[in-house]
Amino acid sequence: MKIEKEHIKYIQDEFATMQSREDFLDLLNYAKPLIYGDNYIPFELKQITYYANPKRSRKAYKEFQIKKKSGGVRTIYAPENGLKTIQKTIALILQCVFEPHEAAKGFVMGKSIVDNAKDHVGKNYVYNIDLKDFFPSIDQARVWACLKLAPFNLIDQKTSKEFDFKKLETGIRRFTTEFDEEIFYQLKGGTFLLVNDKKGNYKAYQKRLKKLDKDVFKDAAKYITTDANLKELEKLTVHREKLANMIASLSCTKMQVERKDENGSWVKVIRNVLPQGAPTSPVFSNIICQRLDKKLSGVAKRFHLNYTRYADDITFSSMHNVYQENGKFLKELTKVIKGQNFDIKESKTRLQKTGYRQEVTGLIVNDKVNVRKRYVKQVRMWLYYWEKYGYNKAESIFLKDYFIDKGHVKNAKPNFGNVLSGKLEYLKMVKGFENTTYLSLNKRFEKLLGVIDPIERILNEWENNGIDSAMKIYKTDIHE
Repeated sequence: MKIEKEHIKYIQDEFATMQSREDFLDLLNYAKPLIYGDNYIPFELKQITYYANPKRSRKAYKEFQIKKKSGGVRTIYAPENGLKTIQKTIALILQCVFEPHEAAKGFVMGKSIVDNAKDHVGKNYVYNIDLKDFFPSIDQARVWACLKLAPFNLIDQKTSKEFDFKKLETGIRRFTTEFDEEIFYQLKGGTFLLVNDKKGNYKAYQKRLKKLDKDVFKDAAKYITTDANLKELEKLTVHREKLANMIASLSCTKMQVERKDENGSWVKVIRNVLPQGAPTSPVFSNIICQRLDKKLSGVAKRFHLNYTRYADDITFSSMHNVYQENGKFLKELTKVIKGQNFDIKESKTRLQKTGYRQEVTGLIVNDKVNVRKRYVKQVRMWLYYWEKYGYNKAESIFLKDYFIDKGHVKNAKPNFGNVLSGKLEYLKMVKGFENTTYLSLNKRFEKLLGVIDPIERILNEWENNGIDSAMKIYKTDIHE
C-alpha cells in the first residue's frame, strides 16, 4: 500500500499523544496494513510484551555469519518472523515521525545510493571512511535516550498544582496541567470523582471533548486542590517513558561486541545493542547519528567540502586536498567521530583522486553517477547466452559465474530471470529510464521473457512468489 501524507500525519499525531501500551498497540495495528496490505493479522498485546521481555528477546534471533569479499566475517542476527514483523512496523512509524539530517542518504524514504553519489560527482578528491561495527556499536541505552528527545518526546509527565479549569456541557470537567495533560473529573453532590475510560487513560475523552463548550470554570478549584484529590490525580500521571523502554527492548538484543577498555584496547563484552539484521536498526542508526551528521556537516562547511553518509559509509569530496595525514581536517574529523562514540575502520579508509576511478557506495562519480563498465558487460553477456543457447544452458553458465562472484556470501540458488530483472531495475535507477543502454538491454530481456516455456515460468513463479501468484499467471496468460 502506498503511504500517503494523511497516513504520515495520523501516525505523527497518534505517536505524540499515545499514553499506554494499548495506545502503542493501536498505532502498530494502524501502520501494519500499510506494509502488509488489508489482509494483515492484527498484533495482540501479548505478542508485543513477549518480544519486549529482555529474557526472551535473545531467543528470537538466529545468529549466522557470512563471509566478506575482503576477508573476515560479518555476524547477522536475523529476527524470527513474529519479531521481524513488529520491527518493520515500528521502523515505518519512526520514519514517519523522524526526519533525518539532509546529509543522511541511507534508509531514508525517497532516497537511494544514487542520491548519496550525486553530491560527489566531478570532484578532484573523494575521501571515504567506514565506521567500525556500526549497528552493534550503538547500545540500547542510547536508543532509549534518543526516544526521550524531540521529536519522540517519550518522557514521563507529572501533575501540577497550577490548573486551568474549564466547564463543559456534559457536567464532566477538565483541567490542564503545565504539561498540557487533561484530567477529567465530575462533581456529584459535592463529591469529587475522577472520570476515566476502560483502558486507564483519557485519550478517548480528549477527542470527544473537542466538540464541547470550553468556557472557563473557576469555582471548582476548591474541589481539586485538596491533598486527597491530588494524590488520586497522581495515579493518572502519564508514563510515556515506559513506551520508550518497550520500543528500545523490541529493537535491541544482547550479544558479544567489542568495546575499548580504560587503556584504549579492544576487549569483548556483552551488551544490549542494535543487531545487524533487524529492520529497526537502520532507522535508529539515523536517529542516533543526527548529531554526528550535524557536526560533520559543520566540519565540511568550514573546510569547503561536500559531506554525505549512507549508513556507516561516510564520504567527503572537494576540488582541493585537505586530507593530508595529521592535517587539521583529519584531526577534527577523528575528534568528532570519537566524540559521538564511534570509531573509524582504518582498513576501509581511502582517498580517490581525479584521473583514477572514483566510487561512492559502489557507484562511479568521476563525470556522472554511473555503474561500473563490468556491470553492463555482464548483463549484456548473460542476455547473449540466453539468446544463443536458450534459458536452461544460459542459467547453468550464469550459476557458475554467480557462485564464483557471490559464493562467499550466498549459498542459496538464485533464479536467473529474477537476477537479470533486478540488475536491469538497478541500471534504470542509476542511469534513468530513458537511458539508451538500459532501454536496449531491457528490450532484449522482455523479448526473451516471451519465449520461456509456460510451465517453467509457472514453476519459477511458484518457487519465488508462491502458489497464488503462479495461479494468476496460469489463469490469465496460459489457461485463457
